[in-house]
Amino acid sequence: MSYIEIKDLSFSYTKKRQILKNIGINIEKGEWIAILGHNGSGKSTLAKTIVGLLEPGAGSITVDGIKLDQDTLQSVRRKIGIVFQNPDNQFVGVTVRDDIAFGMENLCVPKAEMLERIEYFATKVGMEKFLDKEPASLSGGQKQRVAIAGILAMQTEIMIFDEATSMLDPYARGDLMEHIKKLHNEGLTIIMITHEIEEALLADRLVIMKDGAIFADGPKEELLKKPDLFQGSALELPFSLRLANQLTGAGFEEVRGYLWESAFRK
Repeated sequence: MSYIEIKDLSFSYTKKRQILKNIGINIEKGEWIAILGHNGSGKSTLAKTIVGLLEPGAGSITVDGIKLDQDTLQSVRRKIGIVFQNPDNQFVGVTVRDDIAFGMENLCVPKAEMLERIEYFATKVGMEKFLDKEPASLSGGQKQRVAIAGILAMQTEIMIFDEATSMLDPYARGDLMEHIKKLHNEGLTIIMITHEIEEALLADRLVIMKDGAIFADGPKEELLKKPDLFQGSALELPFSLRLANQLTGAGFEEVRGYLWESAFRK
């Protein structure tokens, strides 16, 4: 059994339009998967169903052997944390310290242990000097790091990043991606929702969604050799990979190989 199993998952807000259509994905423990798609493809809705924020109309989600339903919702949520596109939507505390503590309070973590975790995970994401600051005074990138600290403090095993870089400037985006790399190297399972292929290249595997269904699923090295898959789902490969694909079989293997390998460097 895979660590996360999604079978025949469907969801709709109204009877007239189905947002998710018979989704099936298996994710292994420690895997980094990027779910790609244009706006309206259903990728963020899928993220919300995995974490239990939306109840599917059909199908099932199983996490570490636990089938997600109303009775097991809290058990599953203890294993999964989600970082949203707009970090302001995640803050509930008056200070950074309060916000990191919030999730642990809901889990009834003893106070002494809670204080230790706050210090430890704030330091882990480089926010230890901001613990007494108001969240509103932080930059977008700092807010995302606080959100990560709060999730890590609950000792979750899976992290979902739902377009978490889309509102950040290039520097903050790069900083956040470095933190995600470290989390993956430490063994966390990462599910990254994005429409940015450059970010998706850091993942082990790509799942492309189109019109609420799985359009393609496989190792990134294999899917990126098939530019029609991306054109067919309204996604555009980075220039270096488009050029590398064009050079294939044209006698420029050394140049093609360099462009291809450089795109996958983490």
